[in-house]
Amino acid sequence: MAVRVGSYRSFIVMATLLSSLLSLSCQAAPAPAVIPLQGEWGFRLDPENVGVSQGWFRAPLSQRAKLPGSTDENGYGTRNTRPPDLNHLSRIWEYAGPAWYQREVEVPDDWNGKRITLFLERCHWESRVWVDDRPAGMQDSLCVPHVYDLTHLLSPGKHRLSLRIDNTIKYDVGDNAHSVTEQTQTNWNGVIGRIELRASDPVWIEDLQAYPNVDAHVVRVRITVGNLTGNGVSGHVTLAASWPGAPKGVSVAFSNAGERAIAEAEIPFGPETRLWSEFSPALYQLSASLSAGGGSRTYRDERLVTIGIRKLGTINGRELAINGRRAFMRGTLECCVFPLTGYPPTTIDPWLRIFRIARSYGLNHMRFHSWCPPEAAFAAADKTGFLLHVEAPQWVGNVGRDAPRDRFVQAEVERILDAYGNHPSFGMLCMGNELGGDPSYLSGLVRLGQARDPRHLYTSSTAWSHVPENDYNVVVVRGLHGPTTDADFRTAIASSTVPTISHEVGQWTIYPNLEEIRKYTGVLRPRNFELIRSDLANKHMLDQAPAFTRASGRFMLALYKEEIEVLLRTPGHSGFQLLDLHDFPGQGTALVGTLDPFWDSKGLIAPARFRRFCGPTVPLLRMKKRTFTTDETFAADAEVSHFGAAALSRAVPEWVVKDANGSVLAHGALSPRDVPAGALTPLGRLEVPLATMPAPCKLTVTLSLRGTDAANDWEIWVYPARVETSAPDGVVVSRAWDDATRAALAAGKSVLLLASAGTLVRSIQGSFTPVFWSPVWFRGGAGTMSILCNPRHPALAAFPTDEYTNWQWYDLLQGSRSVVLDSTPAGYRPIVQVIDNFSRNHKLGNLFEAKVGPGRLLVCSLNLSGDLQHRPAARQMLHSLLAYVGSRAFRPSQELDGATLSGLFRNGVAMQRSAQAPNLRGNLVLHVTAAVRVPKPETPEPWRPEADEVLVRQDGYDYSVRGSTWRDSVGAAWHDSSELVVRITCPKGFTGKLYAHFHDWNNLNRVAELTFQGADVGTLDAYNGPGAWVTLAVTARDSANGVLELAAQPSVANVMITEVALVGE
Repeated sequence: MAVRVGSYRSFIVMATLLSSLLSLSCQAAPAPAVIPLQGEWGFRLDPENVGVSQGWFRAPLSQRAKLPGSTDENGYGTRNTRPPDLNHLSRIWEYAGPAWYQREVEVPDDWNGKRITLFLERCHWESRVWVDDRPAGMQDSLCVPHVYDLTHLLSPGKHRLSLRIDNTIKYDVGDNAHSVTEQTQTNWNGVIGRIELRASDPVWIEDLQAYPNVDAHVVRVRITVGNLTGNGVSGHVTLAASWPGAPKGVSVAFSNAGERAIAEAEIPFGPETRLWSEFSPALYQLSASLSAGGGSRTYRDERLVTIGIRKLGTINGRELAINGRRAFMRGTLECCVFPLTGYPPTTIDPWLRIFRIARSYGLNHMRFHSWCPPEAAFAAADKTGFLLHVEAPQWVGNVGRDAPRDRFVQAEVERILDAYGNHPSFGMLCMGNELGGDPSYLSGLVRLGQARDPRHLYTSSTAWSHVPENDYNVVVVRGLHGPTTDADFRTAIASSTVPTISHEVGQWTIYPNLEEIRKYTGVLRPRNFELIRSDLANKHMLDQAPAFTRASGRFMLALYKEEIEVLLRTPGHSGFQLLDLHDFPGQGTALVGTLDPFWDSKGLIAPARFRRFCGPTVPLLRMKKRTFTTDETFAADAEVSHFGAAALSRAVPEWVVKDANGSVLAHGALSPRDVPAGALTPLGRLEVPLATMPAPCKLTVTLSLRGTDAANDWEIWVYPARVETSAPDGVVVSRAWDDATRAALAAGKSVLLLASAGTLVRSIQGSFTPVFWSPVWFRGGAGTMSILCNPRHPALAAFPTDEYTNWQWYDLLQGSRSVVLDSTPAGYRPIVQVIDNFSRNHKLGNLFEAKVGPGRLLVCSLNLSGDLQHRPAARQMLHSLLAYVGSRAFRPSQELDGATLSGLFRNGVAMQRSAQAPNLRGNLVLHVTAAVRVPKPETPEPWRPEADEVLVRQDGYDYSVRGSTWRDSVGAAWHDSSELVVRITCPKGFTGKLYAHFHDWNNLNRVAELTFQGADVGTLDAYNGPGAWVTLAVTARDSANGVLELAAQPSVANVMITEVALVGE
């Protein structure tokens, strides 16, 4: 605040309740005078930081800039000419350092003897102020307005007002904290909110806080009276409230002998007063009018605040409650994503738009990740019934260990509470994102908040670093459980003693919408999007970009739906915070939203459809699986998550099963039952025999509550119990690109090639789930985004599907390979394409066909091998492909020549796996056991050749390892947690076999992706027990440059190789 701290003198407070008969106290004082200062200011950048020493505040500045605004908006700084990358949006103008803003102000004569303050809303970061050539101080809050007391510096007449705004990093709050990061809002320089001079009497209402007590039906009011006269004053503050049951006037008397007095009063409210909630965001006004005297002078002031009366707490200590009833937070994040300005809005209308859009998607809660929004956000949330989780502006791993930063954060916590505490939407305060460091420091912050302001709930950190003092915990309880809707997280939260809210749920990605590029008309340019567009064009797939966005987006929604529902199914859970309803264009271009960064729809789903699974009342089904056969009965347990405004009496659950055309195949109702508000309620069990269903088919099961808008849907797939999986006459089914396969094609036959990793020269591990968060920041896993197919293609005639990945593909994609088809002609398109992530943009396929000479080839790299009797989707897909290859419809229109095919397929199978040690007799040219001579056990060290035992090494052969070594009481190995590379030198043209022994003697179910000579050769699943010997055929082509390279990238734990051998033919 603007009051000078540290010079308090003793004061006496006398608080009494008087009636409205004190007519003098009820007279309204004139509003404080205000001089707006928005507009054109003198300006100068100070990149060398010499403005203070050279006295720039003494003379006019010749350049011009507009405030409110930023240097970016005013076109100052260095033009960004760096090459584009995929990390985040690009500022057009960049600047970090002091910038000076200056203008002339004229103080009116009637301000003589007034208290005068300068109000600067949302400075970034540090501000310093001069009046003429006299300094007025420095402030550095990132979260609240900077207010300067200029009473003793401004007299009536003209003055030069100079601001020095410095956006260099003042404290280490974390490079990615959204209070300062370039990843989203940018590290802008300027003042973006209200800028004004304010005048009041020198005895004034400095602060007015209202603390509702719902149980006692009173509002405790705390008034702070400031006094700059230097003399004792006395008087009273008259309070008037607009809520029902409030007296017409409540007067609080005070006597102030110092700079500040604090007085309190209680104002009752009646039973008809509406409590603030998401369903009834009732707001009331509380005004305070001051009348005081000292000596011969009389002082007046008034203050008006808007409040909501609500109670935020818990039930049984473990479940979040609002106004005494269980609540469930359906939230999303706001990471300061404002692409047009690079900073958040400070007016209410943009925030009203954001909250109303979020509300239309069923949300009631918003988390501000490592930053605090301007007051306009709280005011808009008050009006729309949104509960806000606000954070101190830090994201670091060393809290409590950086004294200047820690003092700053503590001060920010206090300032946030004082500035925004009256807002009923301000529900939760967290001390930062994913913090690490000293828990005692976090405990102190939580206790500070609880003691200073009981209107809010407090927690130490999101994700982890939870302390016993927390009122609630934001926990990493999230994720998918495969193709089932029967799972929940009750076990994961069972030990919590406070309410739990799930941290950053979702983070599933969508392919960039390149049409969005034209929207970036402000200070940020989407050079990351432009880079993706250029890469797609170079790879001849730009025409597919809209389909990539559409298909990956529909798949993303399916995953968000299930991840939201599993949390709704969890008894006792208190909510979730999505990451995100809208896109995050930084941190590697993390496009995780149903909406774009402008809060505009991508056209994927209507808000009403989203609310079916994300809203106050959501019907739920628990089913073990999503794929069935006609000899089964579909069975599911029905529930409803109901956190609506009131209980539902004698609700009737109804269900219906429809086919893809909307025809009703079955329907029914469950027994009526009462559904309490604030609970997960079982509704009964529904069973539907599937024998008469038109298999194969996709069915939609809908569960609703009669007479309400509550309804939800699930898709299931029904296949025939028995289908033919033998090859039709004239069709060759092959699992290798061998002489027999090529001969069949040369003879004009139809061939179905079931390709595995060992068959393929270049392929990528298959996966059902898409990229998590960003392929730039998270490079593990498959890194793909969805399939894209034409559901009407005859190859899929007996396998009902959408154009995108859906749950019936789960079993097919897990264990599959995505074939890299970059070498195929520009216009070549697979039948089932796999959308690669935008950082690679490979042309990938799971199913593709071609004319090969007189023959016809269909290649499938889906997981169609093994246990088909228990894998109905895989069995049905194989049946559909065989039927297609054996039909007249199999007439591929695209041709692939021999050179292209030899670039796609290996001769024979490149990798074989065995638990038995190979026979190393014969032409053994190199044999090494790994790390057996490591001197210090159980200590990882970089690889050195003297750590190994070389058993055989003939002239012309050698090896090296990129990785580390490990030895313990059980074994020794080369190992690495990112990539282990074994490099062997040999004569050019060498042929033979390379053997490598992978051994996981800790039985951690290690998994590794193997490449040989830069080509994927497969996934090595768990090699527990005796380990696994991998055999790789070495051709003259492989050894053409005299170097053989085997690389292993772990996807579970690290990778361990204990022995290698090379045997010549």
